[in-house]
Amino acid sequence: MNKSSKQVAEQATLQAFLNSYLREVDAGTWFDVKEWGKKNKVNMMPDIMHVLELTLSNQNVRLAIEVKYKSFVGRHIFGHVLKYVFQTKEWKVEHALSVILMFIQELNSQKGNSLSSSYDELLFRLIDSYQTMSLYIEKRRNDGEFLYSAQNRFIETEQSLLFGHWFHPTPKSRQGMPTWHQEQFSPELRGVFKLHYFKVKRNWVKEESVAAQRASELIKESLVKQQLIIPTEDDEVIIPLHPLQAQWLLEQANVQKKIEEGVLESIGLLGRSYAPTSSIRTVYHPEDDWMYKFSIPVKVTNSLRANRLHELKAGVVMARLVKKISFFQKYPSFRIIQDPAYITVDFGDGKESGFEVIIRSNCFKAGKDKGITSIAAFVQDPLPPFESRLKRLICELANKECTTIEEVSTRWFQQYFSCAIIPLIRLYDEYGIALEAHQQNSVLDISSGYPTAYYFRDNQGYYLSALHKEDLLSIEPSLVETPELFYDECIIQERFAYYLCFNQLFSVIHRFGADGLVREEALVEWVIHQLRRLEPKLTGAGKRFVQYLLYERNIPCKANLLTCFHGVDELMSQFEQAVYTEIENPLAASAWKKEEQYEPIPASSH
Repeated sequence: MNKSSKQVAEQATLQAFLNSYLREVDAGTWFDVKEWGKKNKVNMMPDIMHVLELTLSNQNVRLAIEVKYKSFVGRHIFGHVLKYVFQTKEWKVEHALSVILMFIQELNSQKGNSLSSSYDELLFRLIDSYQTMSLYIEKRRNDGEFLYSAQNRFIETEQSLLFGHWFHPTPKSRQGMPTWHQEQFSPELRGVFKLHYFKVKRNWVKEESVAAQRASELIKESLVKQQLIIPTEDDEVIIPLHPLQAQWLLEQANVQKKIEEGVLESIGLLGRSYAPTSSIRTVYHPEDDWMYKFSIPVKVTNSLRANRLHELKAGVVMARLVKKISFFQKYPSFRIIQDPAYITVDFGDGKESGFEVIIRSNCFKAGKDKGITSIAAFVQDPLPPFESRLKRLICELANKECTTIEEVSTRWFQQYFSCAIIPLIRLYDEYGIALEAHQQNSVLDISSGYPTAYYFRDNQGYYLSALHKEDLLSIEPSLVETPELFYDECIIQERFAYYLCFNQLFSVIHRFGADGLVREEALVEWVIHQLRRLEPKLTGAGKRFVQYLLYERNIPCKANLLTCFHGVDELMSQFEQAVYTEIENPLAASAWKKEEQYEPIPASSH
C-alpha cells in the first residue's frame, strides 16, 4: 500500500523526534519482540525486531514502540507506537503526531531545569517542520530515480535532502519562510532566483579579501561575466543579497534612512538565477567562480541564519593560514573550501548591519560537479519505495566488478575513512586545528564510484587549540584578530567527538547497516582497530583525542531536542554553545573487548 505524502512525513517526523528523545531524555526499556508479544498478547508484524517501552509518568501513559532496526550507533528505525489503554487492558496504535505531542507535554511537565521552557516554540517548529516536509515529499515523490542517483551533480545532491538533519526533532522547520516562498527559495523544491543588488557608498563599506582581488571587485567581475553592467561612480560598490534578506532590510528604519541620505540604493533583482544549496542561504551557479553565503531572516532548525562579523573575519584569517601550512600537500585527497573574502555595510555601531556577504570558492563549477555529494545527502533515508543512494551505488559497483556487496562495501568504507576521517584527526594532531565536520559540512567526490576526495566547508566550524596558539600565531599573525577561534582542549574534544563521530562517521556506518550491506558492529570494530593503529603514530592533541574516543564510556552529544525545548539559539549564545547531553560511546563500548576478540572486516583487494 502506497503511503500518502503526509503519512510519509508523519513517520519521518516521528523517527527524528523519537531518536532525539531516546538519546537526550529517556532511553526506555528494550524487549525482544517475541517475548514482549507473548507477554502482552499482541501479534507484531514480521519486520519488527524489538519493542521499546517508555513510560510518561506525569501523564500516566505507557507506550510501546515497534523497532524495525536497532542501531548499534544509535539511530534506530521505528514502526508504529502503541499506547496501553488501562480501562480495556489492551494496546492500541496511536497516531504519530499525537505521540510526539505527548512527549513534548512530558518534557514540559518535568521542568526543573535552570533553562527556560519554550514549549510553544517547539510545538510551532514541529508542526512547521512536518508540514514543510509533507510539501517537499508531495512535490518530489516521483523524482526517486533522479534523487538517489550516485552520479548526480553537486547542486542536485544539495537539493535532495527531503528529510533533513539526521538527529534533529524538527529537521525542516523554516520559521520566516512562508509557504508561497518555498517553491522559489527552498533547495528541496529545486528553487532558483535572481539576487537583489544594492549600490553603496564606498566609505560605508567594509570588505576584506585574501583572493587576488578585493571582494567588491570579485562581485563586479561576476556581473561583467554575465554581461550585466550596473553604472557606478568611483565611490560606489555593488553588494548582492538574498531576496528575502533584501525585503527584510528595506523594512528597517535605519536602512530606509540611509537610502534617503543617498548612502544606499536598492537596484533590485538582476542577472543570472542562483540555486540555494542545502544550507538555504548559500547560493551556487555552475558558471560562477564564487558562491555567496548570505544572512536570511529565517530560523532554520535551532538558529536564525545570520552571518556574524567574527565569522566574516574567521573565513579570511583561516584562508590565510590554510595557504601557509604544508598539510594539504601530504594529504591531497583532503581539502578545505575557503571563504577568502567578505563584504558588508558598516553603520559604525560595531554591529551586524544585515548586509554581510561571505564569498566562498566554488570548487564545483560545471565540468567538476559530477559525483559530488555531501555526506548528509548520501546517507539520508530514501523516499519509499526507493533504495538509498549508497545502496544503489554499492550494488552498481558490485555488479560492475563481479564481486560481493560486502567486499565492495568494505572497500568503499575504508577509502572513505582514509580520505576523510584520518586527515581530520591528523590535522588536529599536527596543528591543533579541529573542524566542525558534521555530515552536511562534509562533501565527498564519488565520481569514480569510491570516495577519492573529501571537502570541508563552513567558516563557522573552526576550533583552534589554545595549546597551539603560539605556533599558529607564528604561522599566521592575523589570528590575533580572532581570539574566539581558540578553545581549551576539553571543549574541542567534546565537540570534535560529536561532529566527527556521532554526526558524520556514525551516519555512514548506520546507512551501511540499515541497508543490510555490512553490520554496524563490524564497521565499528574495524574503526577501533584503525584508531588503535593510528594512536602510536600521533604525538599531540590528536593522540589524546583518539584515546578519548577509545576509552571514554560516555561522551557529550549535542541535544537538539533540548536545545529547541529551552529556546537556545546556539549561534547567538556564548561560545555558540547548544545544550549537550552525555550518551554511551559505541567506540568505547566495543573497545573494552579484548583485542583477541577482534574480527577484522576483509581487507581491500585493491
